[in-house]
Amino acid sequence: MKTPTISIAIPTYNRQEMLRKTMHSMINQQTEGNFTYEILIIDDASTDNTAAVVEEISRSSPVPIRYITEKGRGYTAVLNRAVLEFHGQWLAFFDDDQYAGSTWLNELYQYALNHSADMVGGPILLDLPEELLAKIGPVCRDLLGESPDARHPEQYKENPPLPGGGNRLVKRYVFQTVGPFDETMLTGGCDRDFLLRARAAGIKMGWAFPAIAYHQIPQERVTYNHIKWYSLQWGCSFAYIDWKRFGLVKTSLSCLARIGQALLINIPRLIWLKTQGNKPKIIDRQALLWRAVGYSRRTLQIISPKLFNQEKFFSRVEFRRARENT
Repeated sequence: MKTPTISIAIPTYNRQEMLRKTMHSMINQQTEGNFTYEILIIDDASTDNTAAVVEEISRSSPVPIRYITEKGRGYTAVLNRAVLEFHGQWLAFFDDDQYAGSTWLNELYQYALNHSADMVGGPILLDLPEELLAKIGPVCRDLLGESPDARHPEQYKENPPLPGGGNRLVKRYVFQTVGPFDETMLTGGCDRDFLLRARAAGIKMGWAFPAIAYHQIPQERVTYNHIKWYSLQWGCSFAYIDWKRFGLVKTSLSCLARIGQALLINIPRLIWLKTQGNKPKIIDRQALLWRAVGYSRRTLQIISPKLFNQEKFFSRVEFRRARENT
């Protein structure tokens, strides 16, 4: 078989039904004769019927599908496996709880060619009923994966967002320049870390506004406990990335600033919001406070791993923990 122009990497773990919808949207991409593509399903040791779903869809797929098994080492290791496995010049990343229209891949690819971009992203919208979306504030919508241009696209026409994790096309040259994803980042954030390293390396990036991916959100993710978990995780990953980029002193100062913001702004604001009964804004403010807690705990662990080990806490906010339940 001729080497495909693009490989689509879909990391997966115990999401057989969501993956089914994801795969059907990926095998029906319109190429307009501009490129060829394949699909890489990288299964991180699923215990459900993922393998059977992949086999079933592969039998009738008009494009090649390669099923690759990993050993349960986590999301970041799976991303690096995708980088090792693809053969062409472009690697697209797509999540196993998303789906897209038939022009998604072509939109990313054409933008890359027309603008000489080495990395291109597109918007991610939340697949939730409107009545539920209305109950979620912007902080929580960001946590659930919504792109910042989804709510106010006019603000991003001149200065689009940086490419996100689950909707991104990357040229081989980028991996050769930036290196692999950081597998020490067990609490998430490896996509953001990779993106920031790419920007620092001068990689030209772009944003294809029509290349929309839709994020399937189970009801259990739109709950108090999940938002708390995810906010803590974000805080941990932000602290680790800041430490990698700026060092211990600046990260410690940033931690103090976040604590000050929590005490002087977010806690008083939360108390006031509770008197108003505005639930979306209350949860958003709580999410910011949990993020500060996660940032602070991770910073303490970086300062003194022996004194502030917090092994149980960090094991609870590992990225794979959420994948075990959603």
